[in-house]
Amino acid sequence: MKIITELLITAFYTVFVQNLVLSSGLGISEAFRVSTKPGTFGRIAVMISGFSIVTSALCAVVNDYAAQSELTYALRAVVYGIVLASVYAVVAIFAKLIFRASDKFLGTLGIAAFNTLVFAIPHINNSAAYSFAGSIGSGLGAGVAFILAAALINKGSQLIAENDDIPDAFKGTPAMFFYVALISLAFAGFTDTNIFG
Repeated sequence: MKIITELLITAFYTVFVQNLVLSSGLGISEAFRVSTKPGTFGRIAVMISGFSIVTSALCAVVNDYAAQSELTYALRAVVYGIVLASVYAVVAIFAKLIFRASDKFLGTLGIAAFNTLVFAIPHINNSAAYSFAGSIGSGLGAGVAFILAAALINKGSQLIAENDDIPDAFKGTPAMFFYVALISLAFAGFTDTNIFG
């Protein structure tokens, strides 16, 4: 029960307090891209969540080993990259051989796997000294944070498109940047980061 509680609390914290997409900008470009294509939204979100969870779990094991061998930060980043590339390779081979996945799907899979959000999660787990359950919760939370960010961006773009009161100079991309900046500022308020210095 304690493990599940820790997993859920860490996931909740990662989504609502430390939303890495909105407060740190990790994976925001992919969230923008996915929010404009509702057909791929669910697929990309599931892929990012899956890669975040699996990479977090494997890198938690690496962190336990690295603590004993005192790996440097740079070497640890290389190891995380190798773990992520290995997970992608296994999933891509499995998808290609078993499910006959198309090259377009494998390209989308690569975009999801090598997203900055996915690569940042093991580093954050290490610096926060999360346990194995906490690392999995952090990976799950990162995937849900991505879904939340993309959904908010999608809804905002719909509201902006329907709003006739926006001056012509601010319609479209400028209004979207203001919208996302305000949401990001709200999420950054939950973190302990000093924004202005």
